[in-house]
Amino acid sequence: MTCYAMPCLAHVKDEPVALEGIEVFGERETGVTPSASSGRIDRSELDAHASQRTGDLLELIPGFITTQHSGEGKANQYFARGFNLDHGTDFAVSIENVPLNLSSHGHGQGYLDVNFLIPELLAGYDYRKGSYSLRDGDFATAGSAELRWVDDTPTLVQGSVGEYGERRGLVAGSLRGAGGTLIAGVDYSVNDGPWVLPMDQRAVRGLLRYVRDGATARSSLTVSAYDNRWTSSDQIPERAVADGRIDRFGFVDGSSGGDTHRYIVSASHSRQAGDAQWSATAYAVDYRLQLFSNFTYFLDDPVNGDQFEQFDDRSYYGVRVDRRQRLTLFGRDAALVAGIDTRYDRIGDVGLYRTAARQRLDTVRRDAIDDTRLGGFVGLELSTAEWMHLTAGTRLDHYDYEVESRSGLADRSGDELQWSPKLSLILGPWAATQFFVNAGRGFHSNDARGDDGSPGFDPLVAARGAEFGLRSAPLPGLELALALWALELDSELVYVGDAGQTEPNNASRRRGAEFSLRYHPFDWLGFDADWTVTRARLEDAPGEDRIPNAIPRAGRASIGVRVLPDLQLGLQVRHFAGAPLIEDGSVTARDGTRADLLLRWAATPQLSLRAELLNAFDEDDADIEYFYESRLADEAEATADRHFHPALPRLLRLTLRAAF
Repeated sequence: MTCYAMPCLAHVKDEPVALEGIEVFGERETGVTPSASSGRIDRSELDAHASQRTGDLLELIPGFITTQHSGEGKANQYFARGFNLDHGTDFAVSIENVPLNLSSHGHGQGYLDVNFLIPELLAGYDYRKGSYSLRDGDFATAGSAELRWVDDTPTLVQGSVGEYGERRGLVAGSLRGAGGTLIAGVDYSVNDGPWVLPMDQRAVRGLLRYVRDGATARSSLTVSAYDNRWTSSDQIPERAVADGRIDRFGFVDGSSGGDTHRYIVSASHSRQAGDAQWSATAYAVDYRLQLFSNFTYFLDDPVNGDQFEQFDDRSYYGVRVDRRQRLTLFGRDAALVAGIDTRYDRIGDVGLYRTAARQRLDTVRRDAIDDTRLGGFVGLELSTAEWMHLTAGTRLDHYDYEVESRSGLADRSGDELQWSPKLSLILGPWAATQFFVNAGRGFHSNDARGDDGSPGFDPLVAARGAEFGLRSAPLPGLELALALWALELDSELVYVGDAGQTEPNNASRRRGAEFSLRYHPFDWLGFDADWTVTRARLEDAPGEDRIPNAIPRAGRASIGVRVLPDLQLGLQVRHFAGAPLIEDGSVTARDGTRADLLLRWAATPQLSLRAELLNAFDEDDADIEYFYESRLADEAEATADRHFHPALPRLLRLTLRAAF
């Protein structure tokens, strides 16, 4: 079996699992390297997880945190391995080989919005930590995840009702014929949330997918569509909540919010021919975001306020081809792996504007950008002994950009080549324990608009990482995983979309440990837990070396119990420690803990009820905190203060599903 670390999710299995030896040359994705911190989430684990929002599905990755500081149509904030990933800068995500991170984005580099997903039609995903996989290119410094749609589904008619105006309906099904399966689904949701200013979210999602499987070949054609609009209550100043001027779930600017869409068409084909395995994917994506925000209120403009609009309208296209050739080398089993991927983003309009009540007052900057990427990898997998498996190879990536200013600034263009060698060892198993050694170089790109002509701009920022770990099954039904890791990131130049300018950062270094446990002693009981510890520091910054929002500790535990043959109960608890909010560490965010309860009852083979009690103990935590200066309309001067977006209060959601 390919070795994966366990996800942190308790669900009742039919049988306890046991660790087996690794089959390095079995069927798996070309260029993917197993490690102690990699894993796979399947459909049953997604079903057993209670989620506040779609992005929470990624929290099944140990140590991965998702939050929100605005309306639910905006991409989540992500945190992993000592990174404030913002909206996706250092974590790469794809769906059926279609990359989702957006470079030179209107709101933030690597912007990652997964709100287009229909959770019930997601088959699962594979995740990887670090920069060790040959398959991973841009943005995969902290890690990556590859999501998969289902290839089949029963006919579903589902409705959800939650507190605070949450309503959702889903209709989906499959049709078999002509040697393949056609899957279709439509999801519509509305939500006001607990906010004083109703969110008034309206979202529609659709999926149409055709899959044809043969003995040695597989083809698929997938079309997905997503539209969303919302009003948002952005983060608010703590001082105004403390003195009663603003409710905890209140707002400052009542016209913040946005709308977005994403339409994806992709086609894939894979084939096994003797000892050779290859796959190819082509895709086209149309995307748009218009976002209105106000984080400082009346600091810069006491008359009109500080609201700004961020706009991004683009199409992007790409192709990916992978090949794996099994062979014999020095009398041992081996495989040669290779792949190439290319992507072109035509960003027709990306801009930042000063606004009031969603009306443009002034253009900060407006551009059109051509963004072209070409990458490839080659590697060798070699079974040097029964107890040692080696993977060695390298990636080569080329990035080219052209920025055409539409606001009077100078046009810019440039390119860079990045070489990323990678090496991995798998040792064992001995006494039901396997060891992993991984090292590699990765990178993330910077926003092309950061090129202002100065010599310090670096289009591609290199990262170097290493990891040592183990995975063990000392008892039937018990799995343990431990990983010790380090990551260093070169000096970088970050474009700040909220300000329309670049900010230089020093080099950084991160060290950490991750521990995961899965225990299923009986077929009616399961327990999972994980705990991560991270130390993140800026280099050459004495006294100011803390990295804002780098979470030092995070953990999750869950338990699942089958009370009756048709009734299952689950409890999951998530915790993260407060992170420094400024570089000198003098201001720190508060810890956050949330407990969720889940009940699943199969009333009949066709009819089931799902009840989720989210934030069951109604903790008054913050989803995210910042520390900066702002000014309210009734204040004479700026004040440095905490600004926070509250976590959702206790929320009950009921879902009734009919499956045929």
